[in-house]
Amino acid sequence: MWKIEPRKARSIRMKNLRASLPRLSWLVILLITGSLSVADEKLTFENHVLPILHAKCLSCHTGEQPKASLDLSTRRGVMQGGKSGPAVRRAAAESSLLWERIAAGEMPPKGERLTAEEKGIIRKWINDGAIGEGSDNIDSAVGPTGEEIGDESRQFWSFRPPQRNGLPMVNSVDLVRNPIDYFILDKLEAAQLAPSPEADRRTLIRRAYFDLLGLPPEPEAVDAFCVDERPDAYERLIDELLASPAYGERWARHWLDVAGYADSAGILSEDRFLPLAYRYRDYVIQAFNNDKPYDRFLLEQIAGDELVDYRHHYENDDALSDEIIEAITATGYLRTAPDSSRPDFSTIKNADSQYFYPTINDTIQIVATSVMGITLQCARCHNHMFDPIPQEDFYRVQAIFMGAYRPSQWIPQMERRLTTLSKSQFESASQRNKEVDEQVKKLKGELSTLRERFKTKRFDDQLAKLAENIREAVRVALTTPADKRDEAQNKLAKQHAPLLQPDDKKLDELLPAEYPEYMTSRDAINGQIADEQSRRYFYDEIRALYDLPGEVPTPFLRRGDALTPGHAVAPGALSVTEGVVPFTWKRPAAEAETSGRRLAFARWLTDHRHPLTARVMVNRIWRHHFGQGIVATPGDFGRAGSPPSHPELLDWLAVEFVESGWSIKQIHRLIMNSATYRQSSVTDSAAMPQAADVENRLLWRQRLRRLEAEAVRDAVLSVAGTLRQQMYGPAIGLHVWPDGEVTVHDDLDRYRRSIYLQNLRLRPVTMLNAFDQPVIEINCTERSRSTVSTQALTLLNSKMMTAAADAFAGRVLAADAEAPPANAVRLAFGRAPASNELQALNGFLESQQRLHAESLGDSASPEEARHRAVADMCHMLLSANEFIYID
Repeated sequence: MWKIEPRKARSIRMKNLRASLPRLSWLVILLITGSLSVADEKLTFENHVLPILHAKCLSCHTGEQPKASLDLSTRRGVMQGGKSGPAVRRAAAESSLLWERIAAGEMPPKGERLTAEEKGIIRKWINDGAIGEGSDNIDSAVGPTGEEIGDESRQFWSFRPPQRNGLPMVNSVDLVRNPIDYFILDKLEAAQLAPSPEADRRTLIRRAYFDLLGLPPEPEAVDAFCVDERPDAYERLIDELLASPAYGERWARHWLDVAGYADSAGILSEDRFLPLAYRYRDYVIQAFNNDKPYDRFLLEQIAGDELVDYRHHYENDDALSDEIIEAITATGYLRTAPDSSRPDFSTIKNADSQYFYPTINDTIQIVATSVMGITLQCARCHNHMFDPIPQEDFYRVQAIFMGAYRPSQWIPQMERRLTTLSKSQFESASQRNKEVDEQVKKLKGELSTLRERFKTKRFDDQLAKLAENIREAVRVALTTPADKRDEAQNKLAKQHAPLLQPDDKKLDELLPAEYPEYMTSRDAINGQIADEQSRRYFYDEIRALYDLPGEVPTPFLRRGDALTPGHAVAPGALSVTEGVVPFTWKRPAAEAETSGRRLAFARWLTDHRHPLTARVMVNRIWRHHFGQGIVATPGDFGRAGSPPSHPELLDWLAVEFVESGWSIKQIHRLIMNSATYRQSSVTDSAAMPQAADVENRLLWRQRLRRLEAEAVRDAVLSVAGTLRQQMYGPAIGLHVWPDGEVTVHDDLDRYRRSIYLQNLRLRPVTMLNAFDQPVIEINCTERSRSTVSTQALTLLNSKMMTAAADAFAGRVLAADAEAPPANAVRLAFGRAPASNELQALNGFLESQQRLHAESLGDSASPEEARHRAVADMCHMLLSANEFIYID
């Protein structure tokens, strides 16, 4: 351990000194004399640091009641810390409390101070990892800090399994259409309230279309439904809409919010685009359209690779089935958290605490809030302030994902992907592409050499054309670095450089024109490069999550700090639910290809007894049909969240959800076929005692709701007649205008639905952002609802709205050039205009047509002035409240 100089005299002297001095003095002498080399030594607490603390610090910081509860007599005490928190952060002395106090001269506060050498030892020990004899990266000496969860906490409503009790008795049985209405009427009758009448058919079809498809109905569909006399006409309408491919596009957007989906990494100002992220978005759309059972939906997203045993099939060189590819694509759910990692991050000190752990923590927050409706992230640094979730639980859940997300073996986010090929196909493709890369690199080198040769030849040829008396001076001036030229050389360079040393762009134009042999050789090499590139094997890759081989420990992080690790934590789930649905996981064999942790966790979540999973999802579905959930805080079912307005109904729906095979479409049918959903949102305020329920929590009427951002844009395109129904595929690029407006690139793809637009964290589409499309930092469990002037200004002034109004006008005039107002209102609002509306719109058209005719002058045709006037009217209709609100 000690490095002693091999001189006999020095050895004897050191031996004698060591026999007579305490260990600390011996250590200092070694440092002073230069006999000890700490630069190459891994210092340990017991051999290097404890002697210093023993001499200078333990008079205060030891015993049964050490000062500030900080015991420095053991490594455990140092790592545990005191009242101010952990005393040491591994490999980060400058941000460790112990070093801060020592460096500032505040510790010890009196008595003999630490020497510079002693401070250096402590600082280096911390930066070396604060290790002890035989210790690893996890401080196993520091035990759990959990708390006992009492029966009262376990009995909180959201931690008990849902129960389907009998339907309540109500007086107004004639108003009941299905079981939901019993629960709603029970609360209304208790509050002496009555439900509102059923909405008219035009209102119902528009409401159903926007709720399920996010698009307005065509006038023909409205007219057909209004005259359909079949008793089950409405039920047929709901089934028809649920079967539409547009349903998946609409409801996938709701899920992508809570999943935290974005098409960019969202780190600093780079906001790097993620070209493979769209595959997960397409998976979600397909899952909703196919009514994939919700339990399977979660199993695939959390553990798709383990569910289908991807690694086994790949290593066995099996062809990957569609089922396997779909399952690994689903794990994109665990890749939505912001991830700034790059290959060069492995060289950054403490990169795990700065970059990798935040991604893991955000992933846990996404899973906890979207699936379980709990704020598990609040237990990262300490026991949860409100809910019975000890800090230990956070790290038990974190251990679930450590088989894939490994801070010490981090895979940069752009490299963390899986191929859809079999192993042999992938190896063959990789080898061929490697050969192509090598050959292309060689050919590009030849191309560069060719260019340099002719560049030099041209320089010499042009130089030879100059007068002989200045030729050498010009050559010297141009070949001398700019900062080394004298005044005369600068003058010559400025005069002759444009001809003899043109910039690269100009040179690439001149060389082929002046030297045909160069162009022939260049084109031949470029042809070879093209031939090589044509040999490249292109294959699909999936942005997925998957386990890495081998076991991985998960440390308990004191105060959530990755630089103050504690004891190792085993994989687990919420302690509060252990009596209801225990988490079971068996450690796999050492040679296992996956840990099985995520699959065990997913099975725990989808156990029919689980108190949260089904409740949270049916509450989300309810919220999107009524504007507010039965639990008004969809991401927080804990004590700090809102209690359910109809707890028995929530439980009934949760049990029905599970017993229906976890069918999301079945819950849609139940809700939308109820009399509660079909109520009018407009009521006679004089006849309704609203004071008993001002916020309409008891649902005595349907809620008036504004369309979400994407539905506003999609509805505008639909009414304008420009919406393209093409599904799936890479995200559509955006364009940033000089005035800062962000729109879609100007091509046919700009008319596709909003779900296919690039969803960039730092550059959202201006129109969508104005109408509260969330800027995804982690995820969004509930969108905000603002009413601000910029929304009206966006509708009136955005380039997208101006173009849509022009297209809408063309559609209106093509259908009926003589009476555009009536047709425009039918297309925009799904109804005929009232007589006073028709009169006002016709007057507006006449006035606008005169104004446009005057502004255009004699050269314009009456048709052009008419078209612009109709476009103004259409723009006004698309900006109206009636267009962007659902009754």
